[in-house]
Amino acid sequence: MRVMLSGRNARLLAGVALAALSPVAAKAQTEAASAGPPAAAATAEGDILVTARRQSERLQDVPIAVTAFSADALTSRSVDTLDQIAKYTPNIRFDGAAALSGGNYNATVFIRGVGQNDFAIFSDPGVGFYVDDVYYARSIGSVLDAVDLESVQVLRGPQGTLFGKNTIGGAVLITTGQPDIHAFSGKVEAIYGSYNRIDVKGYVNIPLIADAVALRISGATINRDGYVRRLIDGGTEGNRNADSIRAKLRIEASSDLTIDIGGDYTRARENSAPSKLIAVANAPGITGTPFLTNYNRFIAPGLGITAPNGLKTLNASFITDDPFTTYATGRNRNDLDLWGVQGVIRYRIGNAEIKSVTAYRDLTAGFNRDGDNTPFTFRETVNDDKQWQFSQELQLTGKAIDDRLTYVLGGYYFKEKASDIARADLALGLQPPAALTPPYTPAVFIKNYTDNYSYAFFGQASFEIVPGLNIEAGGRYNLDHKVFTSINTRQRDNVEFINVTRAASWSSFTPHVGVNYKPTRDVLFYASYSKGFKQGGFNGRPLASPDEVTAYAPETLDSYEIGIKAELLDHLLTANLAGFHSIYKNIQLTVNQTPQNFVANAASGRINGFELELVARPVSWFSANASLGYLDARYTAIGQGLGPTQVLPITLASKFVKTPELTVTAGAEVSHQFAAAGKLALRGDVTVYSEIYQDVANTPLITEPGYVLVNARLSYTLPGAAIQLSAFVTNLTNSLYLASGNASGAFGLAEVSYGRPREWGISASYRF
Repeated sequence: MRVMLSGRNARLLAGVALAALSPVAAKAQTEAASAGPPAAAATAEGDILVTARRQSERLQDVPIAVTAFSADALTSRSVDTLDQIAKYTPNIRFDGAAALSGGNYNATVFIRGVGQNDFAIFSDPGVGFYVDDVYYARSIGSVLDAVDLESVQVLRGPQGTLFGKNTIGGAVLITTGQPDIHAFSGKVEAIYGSYNRIDVKGYVNIPLIADAVALRISGATINRDGYVRRLIDGGTEGNRNADSIRAKLRIEASSDLTIDIGGDYTRARENSAPSKLIAVANAPGITGTPFLTNYNRFIAPGLGITAPNGLKTLNASFITDDPFTTYATGRNRNDLDLWGVQGVIRYRIGNAEIKSVTAYRDLTAGFNRDGDNTPFTFRETVNDDKQWQFSQELQLTGKAIDDRLTYVLGGYYFKEKASDIARADLALGLQPPAALTPPYTPAVFIKNYTDNYSYAFFGQASFEIVPGLNIEAGGRYNLDHKVFTSINTRQRDNVEFINVTRAASWSSFTPHVGVNYKPTRDVLFYASYSKGFKQGGFNGRPLASPDEVTAYAPETLDSYEIGIKAELLDHLLTANLAGFHSIYKNIQLTVNQTPQNFVANAASGRINGFELELVARPVSWFSANASLGYLDARYTAIGQGLGPTQVLPITLASKFVKTPELTVTAGAEVSHQFAAAGKLALRGDVTVYSEIYQDVANTPLITEPGYVLVNARLSYTLPGAAIQLSAFVTNLTNSLYLASGNASGAFGLAEVSYGRPREWGISASYRF
């Protein structure tokens, strides 16, 4: 079912959804952490604790726009991969299969209109991901499975002071399950569902030395058939086949010293991300097709391939009527090996704590994409990527002056090396059309290497001037250095025509100042200014000459925010509202319209918006929540490409990529506690998106007009709360929507990836 929402209709539906619920805030229900500093945990009074300022605080005391989810909140919403949290969070767009990649784990994330629409190793994300305080530098591998997670926190707006590197749009903080030195415990869950889904996951917590040492081991095997059928070779796309394991050892050497040592490994052997051909030549946005015209004239007729309409050319008859079928025949691969080790040491000194986080991570990924979705080898890509990173962070947190001063001081070092050994099989066999200037070489072998390091020093302090009134100030100094090498070889004659190395360094200072006032424990007013920074880089997709490997400068964001957080009616109602104005400079726009593939500081802009988060628990057996995110993002100035072939496909009237004007969520849960027969709970959630542009050119063919998603879950918990049985449905109305897309005028093709259709499942879990 195709649901189309105009801006007016989306606003009307948003109003109806919010009016249906009591005015309260959308904070997730949470459960207490077992040991160590809690993250998104709950106190005995029901207050939610978060670590958005590097210390454990009540959510309602933190002057930042934060949405937090506990493990139970994620389960009740049927979240099985991290990208799905966007359905329950305002003003975030999180897609799990980046356009042009073919990889299911390649994230593109935007918060408040700020992010990055490219997966390549030379493109840095605009939203930072931290897993147990460790920064994940690449978008590849960032779509984590929700296995033994303690909490997920989404911090909106620049987090350049405390979290630093490339958090210009915001930060996502993931905390995995922590060892408990006091009690033996565990959980196992099995899920069966659509597309032969069979998932088994769980954890076990083992105290090794009473009240001193504990080991927590978690793991999962995730299996599901693909939801897109390949008509010629009988394969599927969009399947799941991944295994993971994580182990954590906690040593509480004394009441002041805690040592955590951990490691994790994920192995995925899956098919390519879904792809669907929707247009071939002479369609809006892809007119003027020199590569396709010449390929069909000189190459295609001699390959022995016949199209469904009987012609021996690549033509529109390869477009199927079913959105979940394709004529693709290219290699069907999405492999991932991701592992890491880390150590965390916490040492308490009086009213302060020293914390050290040391980590090493390693990534190997291989993925293919058949972008023409036909038996022809006309627009296919192959990527084999490797990356390793090492990071060391030191933090000093504490309180002073009768606890009126709260402070965080720290230093950070980061080092990474990455490579992308790729092949672009573009119009194989075709000489460069004379009509193109310069004469692009379509089919190339690509070797890209990047070598980066960063140093940072940061600090932030909050001081209570008078009871309830606090001022806050902080800053971070960052030095980034990047070395990039690009080597390109023509496939037709094996001649190396590009071999260039570029290097640059950037320094930045990102300040934060704010003031907040709490007239009562249940109300917080705040105002703040924050600056965000994302390092520059170099274009890594040249097709003509070394001159295309241009350097682009860092981008910056100045964000002004005001907000209120309030708990009302004896804590039965909660309402959090944040409004912001952001000035966005040197925007790093990614243009992927082969052969136009580049990044340029193409524009400046301003972003205005707000987020309203609401939740109500009027009685013990009923709760309801809603949120509304609004964004007005506009370009205020347009620059130009940095190289001779870089033509910007934007004007002042163009809209931001991946930035819907409205995101609306609403949910409700009804439960009944039987006297001696357990508990029954029914939950439903609705998510609404307005129009979404998938590329910077706002190509109409691949623009998502807006859609609605509905999820439902029924759970029965047996007496004793150890066993829970559930049945769930995602995308209940079978809404058809675009997750990503790409269009190329020169190649005459437009392709898209549709989101997952309606799926059902049943699960059984046992806690001990």
